[in-house]
Amino acid sequence: MYGENLWGEYNALYIDKYRYKEVTMAYKINSECISCGACEAECPVNCITEGDGIYVIDPEVCIECGACASVCPVGAPNPA
Repeated sequence: MYGENLWGEYNALYIDKYRYKEVTMAYKINSECISCGACEAECPVNCITEGDGIYVIDPEVCIECGACASVCPVGAPNPA
């Protein structure tokens, strides 16, 4: 779980931070999405794209700011 660098020291903070980002995502757009695009325009990191019938959030890019949830007229983005 924790890696050892060349000098025998453990870099736990980096690995924990990487693992946390890899496993969690603050928001997910549910099936209530009406594909209006309000969330896509509001996202500061452009992690929301149009999918098959609904918009989707890229978990690798999402910064968990909640801007998408604040502008959605039907409340489709919810904390995951």
